[in-house]
Amino acid sequence: MAVIDRQSAGVPIAGGKLPEILLPTNCPGCGAGLDREGLRAQNYVCDCGHHFRLGADVWIPIIADEGSFQERWSGIRSHDLLTWTVPKRYEEVVDELLSEGLNESVRTGTCTLNGKPIWLAAFDFGFVGGTLSIVAGERLARGMEQAASSGLPYVLVCASGGARMQEGVLALMQMAKVNAALGALHRARVPYFSVLTDPTFGGTAASLALLADINIAEPGAAIGFTGPRVIKQATYADLPPGFQSADFQLSHGQVDLVAPRTELRPLLAHLLELYT
Repeated sequence: MAVIDRQSAGVPIAGGKLPEILLPTNCPGCGAGLDREGLRAQNYVCDCGHHFRLGADVWIPIIADEGSFQERWSGIRSHDLLTWTVPKRYEEVVDELLSEGLNESVRTGTCTLNGKPIWLAAFDFGFVGGTLSIVAGERLARGMEQAASSGLPYVLVCASGGARMQEGVLALMQMAKVNAALGALHRARVPYFSVLTDPTFGGTAASLALLADINIAEPGAAIGFTGPRVIKQATYADLPPGFQSADFQLSHGQVDLVAPRTELRPLLAHLLELYT
Protein backbone atom coordinates (compact mmCIF):
# COMPACT_ATOMS: atom_id res chain seq x y z
CA MET A 1 0.00 0.00 0.00
CA ALA A 2 1.14 3.55 -0.66
CA VAL A 3 -0.25 5.04 2.54
CA ILE A 4 -1.05 3.96 6.07
CA ASP A 5 -3.95 5.69 7.82
CA ARG A 6 -3.36 5.48 11.56
CA GLN A 7 -5.88 8.15 12.48
CA SER A 8 -9.12 9.49 11.08
CA ALA A 9 -10.64 11.29 14.08
CA GLY A 10 -10.33 15.06 14.45
CA VAL A 11 -7.56 16.44 16.66
CA PRO A 12 -8.11 19.88 18.23
CA ILE A 13 -5.35 22.48 17.80
CA ALA A 14 -5.50 25.64 19.90
CA GLY A 15 -5.50 28.94 18.05
CA GLY A 16 -4.67 32.36 19.45
CA LYS A 17 -1.18 33.86 19.51
CA LEU A 18 0.93 32.88 16.54
CA PRO A 19 3.93 30.63 17.20
CA GLU A 20 7.43 31.98 16.72
CA ILE A 21 9.31 31.22 13.51
CA LEU A 22 12.98 31.36 12.59
CA LEU A 23 13.77 34.85 11.32
CA PRO A 24 16.89 36.62 10.03
CA THR A 25 18.34 39.53 11.97
CA ASN A 26 17.26 42.04 9.35
CA CYS A 27 14.37 42.22 6.90
CA PRO A 28 15.36 41.05 3.38
CA GLY A 29 13.05 43.69 1.94
CA CYS A 30 14.22 46.88 3.66
CA GLY A 31 17.22 45.84 5.74
CA ALA A 32 15.68 47.10 9.00
CA GLY A 33 16.26 45.24 12.24
CA LEU A 34 13.33 43.03 13.13
CA ASP A 35 11.06 43.50 16.15
CA ARG A 36 9.96 39.91 16.59
CA GLU A 37 6.93 40.60 18.79
CA GLY A 38 5.74 43.41 16.54
CA LEU A 39 6.27 41.27 13.47
CA ARG A 40 4.27 38.42 14.97
CA ALA A 41 1.44 40.85 15.76
CA GLN A 42 1.40 41.75 12.04
CA ASN A 43 1.21 38.11 10.90
CA TYR A 44 4.92 38.22 10.01
CA VAL A 45 4.63 41.10 7.55
CA CYS A 46 7.31 43.80 7.82
CA ASP A 47 6.37 47.49 7.77
CA CYS A 48 7.98 47.64 4.30
CA GLY A 49 5.51 45.02 3.05
CA HIS A 50 7.87 42.04 2.93
CA HIS A 51 5.92 38.84 3.64
CA PHE A 52 7.93 36.19 5.46
CA ARG A 53 7.31 32.55 4.54
CA LEU A 54 5.14 30.69 7.03
CA GLY A 55 4.56 27.03 7.82
CA ALA A 56 1.19 25.36 8.19
CA ASP A 57 1.33 25.65 12.00
CA VAL A 58 1.32 29.46 11.62
CA TRP A 59 -1.19 29.67 8.79
CA ILE A 60 -3.82 27.66 10.65
CA PRO A 61 -4.28 30.12 13.56
CA ILE A 62 -4.15 33.07 11.13
CA ILE A 63 -7.25 31.81 9.31
CA ALA A 64 -9.12 29.60 11.79
CA ASP A 65 -11.08 30.92 14.76
CA GLU A 66 -9.24 30.26 18.00
CA GLY A 67 -9.37 26.62 19.02
CA SER A 68 -11.66 25.64 16.15
CA PHE A 69 -9.28 23.68 13.91
CA GLN A 70 -9.88 19.93 13.90
CA GLU A 71 -7.07 18.23 11.99
CA ARG A 72 -7.91 15.20 9.87
CA TRP A 73 -5.78 12.28 8.63
CA SER A 74 -2.63 13.46 10.40
CA GLY A 75 -1.66 9.81 10.92
CA ILE A 76 -1.28 9.01 7.21
CA ARG A 77 2.33 8.14 6.40
CA SER A 78 3.94 7.28 3.07
CA HIS A 79 6.26 4.41 2.20
CA ASP A 80 9.51 4.78 0.28
CA LEU A 81 8.24 2.69 -2.63
CA LEU A 82 11.08 3.74 -4.97
CA THR A 83 13.89 3.24 -2.40
CA TRP A 84 15.31 6.69 -3.19
CA THR A 85 18.85 7.02 -1.80
CA VAL A 86 20.40 10.25 -3.20
CA PRO A 87 21.71 12.29 -1.40
CA LYS A 88 20.26 10.25 1.48
CA ARG A 89 17.50 7.71 1.92
CA TYR A 90 14.07 9.25 1.42
CA GLU A 91 12.77 7.56 4.56
CA GLU A 92 15.53 9.27 6.56
CA VAL A 93 14.56 12.68 5.18
CA VAL A 94 10.90 12.17 6.11
CA ASP A 95 11.73 10.80 9.58
CA GLU A 96 13.99 13.77 10.34
CA LEU A 97 11.30 16.27 9.37
CA LEU A 98 8.67 14.42 11.40
CA SER A 99 11.00 14.48 14.42
CA GLU A 100 11.23 18.28 14.02
CA GLY A 101 7.46 18.54 14.47
CA LEU A 102 6.46 18.91 10.82
CA ASN A 103 3.62 16.73 9.56
CA GLU A 104 4.01 16.28 5.81
CA SER A 105 3.68 19.03 3.23
CA VAL A 106 -0.07 19.48 3.72
CA ARG A 107 -2.23 19.64 6.82
CA THR A 108 -5.98 19.64 6.42
CA GLY A 109 -9.08 19.71 8.55
CA THR A 110 -12.22 21.63 9.47
CA CYS A 111 -12.50 24.90 11.38
CA THR A 112 -14.60 28.01 11.59
CA LEU A 113 -13.81 31.43 10.14
CA ASN A 114 -15.83 34.20 11.80
CA GLY A 115 -18.10 31.46 13.02
CA LYS A 116 -18.67 29.92 9.58
CA PRO A 117 -17.56 26.28 9.17
CA ILE A 118 -15.03 25.60 6.39
CA TRP A 119 -12.48 23.05 5.25
CA LEU A 120 -8.92 24.37 5.49
CA ALA A 121 -5.76 22.96 3.91
CA ALA A 122 -2.33 24.56 4.39
CA PHE A 123 0.91 23.63 2.64
CA ASP A 124 4.22 23.70 4.52
CA PHE A 125 7.23 24.60 2.34
CA GLY A 126 9.53 23.41 5.12
CA PHE A 127 8.56 19.78 4.41
CA VAL A 128 10.51 18.82 1.28
CA GLY A 129 9.68 22.12 -0.38
CA GLY A 130 5.94 21.75 0.18
CA THR A 131 5.91 19.15 -2.57
CA LEU A 132 2.82 17.23 -3.59
CA SER A 133 3.26 13.67 -2.35
CA ILE A 134 1.11 10.56 -2.00
CA VAL A 135 0.15 11.62 1.52
CA ALA A 136 -0.50 15.25 0.54
CA GLY A 137 -2.63 14.16 -2.41
CA GLU A 138 -4.63 11.79 -0.23
CA ARG A 139 -5.30 14.44 2.42
CA LEU A 140 -6.30 17.03 -0.17
CA ALA A 141 -8.54 14.67 -2.15
CA ARG A 142 -10.34 13.36 0.93
CA GLY A 143 -10.95 16.88 2.22
CA MET A 144 -12.29 18.12 -1.12
CA GLU A 145 -14.57 15.12 -1.49
CA GLN A 146 -16.00 15.64 2.00
CA ALA A 147 -16.37 19.39 1.38
CA ALA A 148 -18.30 18.60 -1.80
CA SER A 149 -20.63 16.21 0.00
CA SER A 150 -21.16 18.45 3.03
CA GLY A 151 -21.35 21.77 1.17
CA LEU A 152 -18.68 23.41 3.34
CA PRO A 153 -16.46 25.99 1.57
CA TYR A 154 -12.85 24.95 0.96
CA VAL A 155 -9.88 27.25 1.62
CA LEU A 156 -6.37 26.36 0.46
CA VAL A 157 -3.11 28.06 1.45
CA CYS A 158 -0.41 27.03 -1.01
CA ALA A 159 3.39 27.16 -0.89
CA SER A 160 4.90 24.44 -3.04
CA GLY A 161 7.66 23.59 -5.47
CA GLY A 162 5.50 21.04 -7.33
CA ALA A 163 5.33 17.25 -7.26
CA ARG A 164 7.78 15.33 -5.05
CA MET A 165 10.49 13.80 -7.22
CA GLN A 166 11.42 11.19 -4.58
CA GLU A 167 8.04 9.54 -5.24
CA GLY A 168 8.31 9.75 -9.02
CA VAL A 169 5.23 8.99 -11.09
CA LEU A 170 3.32 8.16 -7.91
CA ALA A 171 3.54 11.84 -6.93
CA LEU A 172 2.54 12.93 -10.43
CA MET A 173 -0.56 10.73 -10.16
CA GLN A 174 -1.69 12.88 -7.23
CA MET A 175 -2.24 15.75 -9.65
CA ALA A 176 -4.95 13.78 -11.42
CA LYS A 177 -6.46 12.51 -8.18
CA VAL A 178 -6.66 15.95 -6.57
CA ASN A 179 -7.93 17.50 -9.80
CA ALA A 180 -10.74 14.93 -9.95
CA ALA A 181 -11.69 15.73 -6.35
CA LEU A 182 -11.58 19.41 -7.22
CA GLY A 183 -13.95 18.71 -10.11
CA ALA A 184 -16.42 17.21 -7.63
CA LEU A 185 -16.12 20.37 -5.55
CA HIS A 186 -16.95 22.55 -8.56
CA ARG A 187 -19.85 20.32 -9.67
CA ALA A 188 -21.34 20.58 -6.20
CA ARG A 189 -21.04 24.40 -6.52
CA VAL A 190 -19.10 24.57 -3.26
CA PRO A 191 -16.99 27.75 -2.91
CA TYR A 192 -13.24 27.20 -3.23
CA PHE A 193 -10.72 29.94 -2.39
CA SER A 194 -6.98 29.61 -2.96
CA VAL A 195 -4.29 31.71 -1.27
CA LEU A 196 -1.06 31.68 -3.30
CA THR A 197 2.01 32.38 -1.18
CA ASP A 198 5.71 32.43 -2.03
CA PRO A 199 6.46 30.21 -3.88
CA THR A 200 3.66 28.40 -5.73
CA PHE A 201 4.99 26.35 -8.64
CA GLY A 202 4.86 23.16 -10.65
CA GLY A 203 2.22 20.49 -10.59
CA THR A 204 0.69 21.91 -7.44
CA ALA A 205 -0.02 25.22 -9.17
CA ALA A 206 -1.35 23.45 -12.26
CA SER A 207 -3.56 20.84 -10.61
CA LEU A 208 -5.26 22.77 -7.79
CA ALA A 209 -3.74 26.07 -6.60
CA LEU A 210 -4.72 28.13 -9.65
CA LEU A 211 -8.13 26.54 -10.18
CA ALA A 212 -10.14 28.16 -7.40
CA ASP A 213 -13.25 30.29 -7.71
CA ILE A 214 -11.10 33.13 -6.37
CA ASN A 215 -7.29 33.02 -6.58
CA ILE A 216 -5.72 35.35 -4.01
CA ALA A 217 -1.98 36.04 -4.18
CA GLU A 218 0.22 37.54 -1.50
CA PRO A 219 2.31 40.58 -2.50
CA GLY A 220 5.72 39.55 -3.79
CA ALA A 221 4.79 35.89 -4.19
CA ALA A 222 6.49 33.99 -7.02
CA ILE A 223 3.85 32.07 -8.98
CA GLY A 224 4.35 29.91 -12.07
CA PHE A 225 4.97 26.44 -13.40
CA THR A 226 8.75 26.15 -13.71
CA GLY A 227 11.81 28.34 -13.43
CA PRO A 228 12.70 31.06 -15.98
CA ARG A 229 15.86 29.26 -17.14
CA VAL A 230 13.94 26.08 -18.02
CA ILE A 231 11.26 28.07 -19.86
CA LYS A 232 13.85 29.99 -21.86
CA GLN A 233 15.71 26.80 -22.77
CA ALA A 234 12.45 25.24 -23.99
CA THR A 235 11.01 28.24 -25.86
CA TYR A 236 14.13 30.22 -26.87
CA ALA A 237 12.08 33.33 -26.07
CA ASP A 238 13.03 36.45 -24.15
CA LEU A 239 10.86 36.47 -21.06
CA PRO A 240 9.28 39.69 -19.73
CA PRO A 241 10.75 40.97 -16.45
CA GLY A 242 8.92 39.83 -13.34
CA PHE A 243 6.65 37.51 -15.32
CA GLN A 244 6.28 35.14 -12.37
CA SER A 245 5.40 37.81 -9.81
CA ALA A 246 2.00 38.18 -8.16
CA ASP A 247 1.44 41.59 -9.79
CA PHE A 248 2.27 40.26 -13.26
CA GLN A 249 -0.11 37.33 -12.77
CA LEU A 250 -2.83 39.74 -11.64
CA SER A 251 -2.40 42.01 -14.67
CA HIS A 252 -2.66 38.97 -16.98
CA GLY A 253 -5.72 37.44 -15.32
CA GLN A 254 -4.05 34.43 -13.70
CA VAL A 255 -5.00 35.56 -10.20
CA ASP A 256 -8.03 37.59 -9.11
CA LEU A 257 -6.63 39.57 -6.17
CA VAL A 258 -3.33 40.52 -4.59
CA ALA A 259 -4.02 41.03 -0.90
CA PRO A 260 -1.62 41.63 2.01
CA ARG A 261 -1.65 38.98 4.70
CA THR A 262 -2.86 41.46 7.30
CA GLU A 263 -6.10 41.83 5.32
CA LEU A 264 -6.51 38.17 4.34
CA ARG A 265 -8.75 36.95 7.15
CA PRO A 266 -11.41 39.68 6.79
CA LEU A 267 -11.20 39.27 3.01
CA LEU A 268 -11.90 35.53 3.25
CA ALA A 269 -14.73 36.19 5.70
CA HIS A 270 -16.25 38.67 3.24
CA LEU A 271 -15.95 36.20 0.36
CA LEU A 272 -17.65 33.53 2.46
CA GLU A 273 -20.54 35.92 3.05
CA LEU A 274 -20.82 36.64 -0.68
CA TYR A 275 -20.57 33.04 -1.87
CA THR A 276 -22.69 31.37 0.80
